[in-house]
Amino acid sequence: MTPTSRLLTALFPPLALLLLAGPLVAQDDDKVAARDKALAEADRKAFEANMKAFDADVKPLLAKYCVSCHGPNKLEGDLSLALLDPDMKDSASGARWATVRERLETREMPPEGEPRPTKDETAKILAWIKAEMKRARRNFTRRLQHVSGNKVPHALLFDPEHEADLDVPPRLRRKSVEIYEVFRREQAKGFENLVGNPFTPDPRFLFKDMGSPELDVPTTSQLLRNAMTIVERQTAFRVEDGEVKPLPGGRKEFIALLDEKKPFGPEEMAKAVTMQFQRTLGRSPSDEELQRFVRLTEKNVKDAGRVAGLRYSLAAVFLLPEAIFRYEIGGTPDDDGRTRLTPTEIAEALAYALTDKSPPSYLLSMAEKGELDTASGVRKAVERMLADEKTDTARILRFFHEYFEYPKADEVFKNPEDFKPHKAKVLVSDTDNLVRWILEKDQEVLRELLTTNKAFVNTRYDAGKKKIVQYESKAQAHLSYSLPPDWKWTDEQPIEMPPGTRAGILTQPSWLVAWSMNQDNHAILRGKFVRERLLGNVVPDIPITVDAQLPDAPEKTLRERMEVTREEYCWQCHKLMNDVGLPFENFDHFGRWRAVEVGKPADGRGGIELTGDERIDGTKTEDALQFVQALAKSERVEQVFVRHVFRYFTGRNENLGDGPSLRAAHAAYRESGGSFKTLVAAILASDSFLYRTPENRETAAN
Repeated sequence: MTPTSRLLTALFPPLALLLLAGPLVAQDDDKVAARDKALAEADRKAFEANMKAFDADVKPLLAKYCVSCHGPNKLEGDLSLALLDPDMKDSASGARWATVRERLETREMPPEGEPRPTKDETAKILAWIKAEMKRARRNFTRRLQHVSGNKVPHALLFDPEHEADLDVPPRLRRKSVEIYEVFRREQAKGFENLVGNPFTPDPRFLFKDMGSPELDVPTTSQLLRNAMTIVERQTAFRVEDGEVKPLPGGRKEFIALLDEKKPFGPEEMAKAVTMQFQRTLGRSPSDEELQRFVRLTEKNVKDAGRVAGLRYSLAAVFLLPEAIFRYEIGGTPDDDGRTRLTPTEIAEALAYALTDKSPPSYLLSMAEKGELDTASGVRKAVERMLADEKTDTARILRFFHEYFEYPKADEVFKNPEDFKPHKAKVLVSDTDNLVRWILEKDQEVLRELLTTNKAFVNTRYDAGKKKIVQYESKAQAHLSYSLPPDWKWTDEQPIEMPPGTRAGILTQPSWLVAWSMNQDNHAILRGKFVRERLLGNVVPDIPITVDAQLPDAPEKTLRERMEVTREEYCWQCHKLMNDVGLPFENFDHFGRWRAVEVGKPADGRGGIELTGDERIDGTKTEDALQFVQALAKSERVEQVFVRHVFRYFTGRNENLGDGPSLRAAHAAYRESGGSFKTLVAAILASDSFLYRTPENRETAAN
């Protein structure tokens, strides 16, 4: 079984696999029995070798370094190594061993201050875990690796002296919600309301195009319904005066094949299948695919009749893995055990990294000519796509949507009696235009995003005219920017903000509203954002035993009400959030700059501590502007930004083996003067994007 087949078997429910398989080929019983016997013997030998290695190399090290906290007398984190079965195949211990592997790889355990295994000792434990996972066919950590990418130690990722092998397993990536949406609209044009989008993003991940690629039964059922709905419309016909004619939406090329008076043999079936492949997948079927689908059509027509049989066969094209997944498998492993994505896989990966559409013709041509066979060739392809006016850049803007999450402003209810002219959609549109403007200049992008004193006010982007225009003639969005009430709209945008009131996206009204509540600021959520998205740390989840409510005291400022979070039990988490969230108290929950809060001077003091980076720890600031300026000057913040760009455009969290790719991308960003395009091109041309590392070299080659 090939790596692709194994992935499909794991990801696709049996019903879909049965439909996709076509006619099954019988196998000789003796050959099957011989193969099973050989596999059982190989498993027995591997098990004996692994248990011997466990007793000799692993068990003593666990007793030396781990059992004191994770043993029969003490149970930290509900993990008892004494109770873990080393046999991962015939026990339920595999997921727990995956946790041990993760903690060792990220150096989270043993904790600092406790005796730690040496590098060689750690390698022995990890080698045994990986070998037993391979024998048991358990890839727990690869199925969902680090929901929070920040768990990977930042210092190690950017330490040029730290060595770690590339670790990117082959994968099938489910097409994103947006990619399927484009596909759905193209295939169901005119009846989109009858075809649903079965995909939803995984809420555990920051970026939507990440997470588990598995298809559950409801998703598969929706895919089946979609396929049949589209095909029924493609083949919709009526019989008039003995003639078969298409109904609205019906395709003449398909309708002609449904005329019972005309022949419908293998040649006509092959024609129908080829047309459907070209319409659905943008290519013709291979000889093997064509033969398989013709056999399937023959069987379906025989069993269900000409009309139903053809429809079932054409619907099966929509259920091919290629229509649902993105392939990132690669070819034959090289001497280092790495496989490079095939040229076609690279072309598709680049197209879907930058857009929601399939590869343009010139990118496929570059793949066919071998121009994507080198990193420099890939970089040129990325640069060409980014420079091409026909490239839909919505996905690039979407990175900033998902990273800063300022579009959530439109989801936060504000009492219209408090501020009648408030329209969050206008504020979101303004920030979109600010991002576009900074990206167009493409210099010191992150620093500009965090510090610019310019803003677009009451604007929208007119795609047809390709220019910024007024959003609403009577809108008063300018009041959210603390502009004078009599301010008049101008097309000379962006404009400078009043001195001392704004500095970048974290002081844009859209972001401030998005990270607020209905009637108040939310310094804790804002602090969590800064801590995780800009400083690259991890804030623990709220314990279920904690009632996370601030006192209801309208006479007090938010800072005063948050004094309760300094109690010992709360402070363990709040020390990470308060000082990096409270600087934004210079603004109210509508994003308006203020000097007074409940009759007292607005207090925006803050600082940076506990990042693990001595270069910025100890920073103290007096207000929001000083605070964001301090963030913008930090190399760590810039590196954390690079990590998030990496996650978005690769569709996964980084691991220690991605260190060289991240360091090279950061260097390219700096050498280019802070060019976002250069940063993206460096990531998409990196080994982390272009190579995969199968665990078993021989299996990957078969």
